[in-house]
Amino acid sequence: MMKYLSLKQIKLFIVASCFFIISSLCIASEHIQIVTEYFPPYSISVDGQVEGISTEVVRAVLNDLKLTHLPIRLYPWLRTYQKALKEKNTLIFSIGRNAKRKKLFKWVGVIAPAKFYIFSLHNRNDISLNSLEDVKQYTLGTVVNDVREQFLVDRGFVKGKEIFTTFDHAQNLTKLLRGRIDLWPMNELAAYYLVKKRKLVPKYTIKKVYHLADLSMEGYYMAFNKDTDDETVNQFRRSLEKIKNEGIYKKIISSYLVVE
Repeated sequence: MMKYLSLKQIKLFIVASCFFIISSLCIASEHIQIVTEYFPPYSISVDGQVEGISTEVVRAVLNDLKLTHLPIRLYPWLRTYQKALKEKNTLIFSIGRNAKRKKLFKWVGVIAPAKFYIFSLHNRNDISLNSLEDVKQYTLGTVVNDVREQFLVDRGFVKGKEIFTTFDHAQNLTKLLRGRIDLWPMNELAAYYLVKKRKLVPKYTIKKVYHLADLSMEGYYMAFNKDTDDETVNQFRRSLEKIKNEGIYKKIISSYLVVE
């Protein structure tokens, strides 16, 4: 005969199941590492602490998940990207999503807006670009394996010919200011931030000469290594959605949107 559970047994089962789910996330959290690059104003170092627009959003998610004890590590982009590619339970931000990367990670969601342009020096009146093909007659500075470099390489740009790679966004601004490259493909907020950090006025220093409209139109993401447990990823997704619904996300983003 079928044995039916009593109401008390059912309640105990539900409590035990909930405890197991919570415990599973807690256990998984002990092994989660969070990595990002120095990419102002999205992630910056202030007195030894990682701050910035994306970082604040990630911290709001961690706060909702009661995981505020997890440290955020700042590395050069190449190391950040490789750790997220190869190491289970690694959360990476701010990362652009493209066709090449789509299956490489488990994507949590958008954490910051991003508009991409190609910049020249403000006084370069000789540069006029009507198409991406026009860009190939000039030299560009990129960061190795970042989303802009991948975008350009996928469209026929050649490293060492049109593209010259560094490991740091600020180095590319230096090269642009010194005339060592003609163009700088960059995120709008980050470009203005780096220029202002040098005590320069953006509108008198650089100008937009081409809009990379097809590049990561949604914005920057947070994403996990593809071998991370699905439940952990889903917990982060739900918390990100929660802080968006509660207006926390909008408040963080709004505080950074003045760029001129």
